[in-house]
Amino acid sequence: MNERPGPAAGSEPTRDKPHAWANFAAARWAAGLVVPDFLALREGNRPLVIVAPHGGRRQRAIRRGDSVNDLHTAEIAWELAERLDAHALVNHGLDRNEIDLNRITHLTRRAPGVLALLSAAIDAASRDENIPLVLFVHGWNMVVPCCDIGIGVRRRAGHLTGRYPTLSRERYDGTIASIERELVRRGVNATIGRHYTASGRDNAAQLFSGRHSGDDDRMVAALGRLAVAGRVDAAQLELGIPLRWPGASRDAMLDGLVSALGEDARPQVRDPEVDDDRRETVAVPRAACGWCLHVDERAEKLPPLEPGFAFQAVIHPEGHLAMFGGVEATGPRSMAARLSLVSTDGTMMLLVGEGEWSGEPGHYCLEGFEWRTTDEARRAELTLRAPMIRYRTHDAYLDLELGLAGSELVEADVRLEFVAHSEAHGQLRGIVRAGGTVLDVDTVAFVDRGRRVGATVEARLRVVASRADGSVEVARSATGPGATLRMEKKAGALGVIRAVPESPATGSLREAEILARVPLWRPAADGSLARWTFGIAKCRFEDGTEESVGLFDATEIFAPPRETS
Repeated sequence: MNERPGPAAGSEPTRDKPHAWANFAAARWAAGLVVPDFLALREGNRPLVIVAPHGGRRQRAIRRGDSVNDLHTAEIAWELAERLDAHALVNHGLDRNEIDLNRITHLTRRAPGVLALLSAAIDAASRDENIPLVLFVHGWNMVVPCCDIGIGVRRRAGHLTGRYPTLSRERYDGTIASIERELVRRGVNATIGRHYTASGRDNAAQLFSGRHSGDDDRMVAALGRLAVAGRVDAAQLELGIPLRWPGASRDAMLDGLVSALGEDARPQVRDPEVDDDRRETVAVPRAACGWCLHVDERAEKLPPLEPGFAFQAVIHPEGHLAMFGGVEATGPRSMAARLSLVSTDGTMMLLVGEGEWSGEPGHYCLEGFEWRTTDEARRAELTLRAPMIRYRTHDAYLDLELGLAGSELVEADVRLEFVAHSEAHGQLRGIVRAGGTVLDVDTVAFVDRGRRVGATVEARLRVVASRADGSVEVARSATGPGATLRMEKKAGALGVIRAVPESPATGSLREAEILARVPLWRPAADGSLARWTFGIAKCRFEDGTEESVGLFDATEIFAPPRETS
């Protein structure tokens, strides 16, 4: 069954119901303190303080270097606080690019009033000799149903490393273990420092590691001393997109957190997580809180990382939908995966994720995603049973916050098998179900091997297509003098790629009219910027044979801007 891709007519992304935030500015512990308009406060009755530092929105045009605000975290933090009867400080209006409430230096120099409110909330939560937990709610812009728990240390293969834990070992074995257990029971993965460890010196969670107990700022030093004495704990929750957008995964995550935090979590029996006595332990400011840690991850003799896989194919029989994807190891025990479905109707669906890697060559897994190669990588299987995010514009990456704000989650079920015909292409067969689209796939796919992480960026232009006679066309060119392809951006609706010179050899590409174009920017190590554009193009050939729908990608390099005095 083949259907034209795209959202149903009149459909709109599901959004949170707006809060009347102006009604939430009263808490007795804030008496005598200034409460800014962007902050909502809640007074609770339990030793728990929930904070959403990045729940605001950027109202101005995007600028280079802007960070993305953590969409939906204000509403999530508030719901958690209400269900748990916790104290709360929720930023619902301040753009993190103006003042970042998750940076200690910003809190002390630009928002000391917010730091005073946080201190007051902790004092209120400490009544009756309670040891409060400060929980920071953040967003992780990966399309994975994962809650990455940041506590100042990292866990890999069951081993903890780091120097600045933000809570006691008892809290880790109790509350954090309970969060992990309750989330996993509900189908939500939970990790410790998978990507965000909350260990950066300026991270607000580090107020509770003890490393700042000698700080010149009175409030910062006081919180540090409380932490060293074991009188306050903190953790941050980095929530993947499926856990923040309204839907079943978010509901499951909230239920799991409420279950874990609503009980008096007692220490659990865990497997040993630091058991190599050959390495010396490091000084930990919160050593009196039960920690014995190693500063670095245990060294392993591992083979060199294999080249990554990048694949692309036109998967709709009339050329309306194309797939672009890839997997690669980003370190000895880490990986990244991406899968994008680009439609000529202007929308696109995306899965992107990062996670732990087993180290097995050719085998990469994330939540609901698996890539496995066999027969010396001549065969590959791709399966995906997980949410994807659907952007309503191909320009979403140019302003990611704006693109995310207009997006929606869709369910995907992808099962594909690739058999190589050469090093560069092969046959792709299977089925794709995503966002109302159902496609039986039997097409030619193009494959590249190499690494994206740390790779040198080179300017280039490339067009690939499967022709009506069964042959494949791969036209590639560097840019500048001697180029054999050029892009005319003002030709056609989205641009045309033409062969140079005007009369190429018989049977070669004459031009490719762009039907869908996805642009994005990537910074390079030398400070320059790379603009990468990819998409779908209708290819015409010099010999006059039947035109076909193919794919293109272009990379342009821009020098870093000069600094002006």
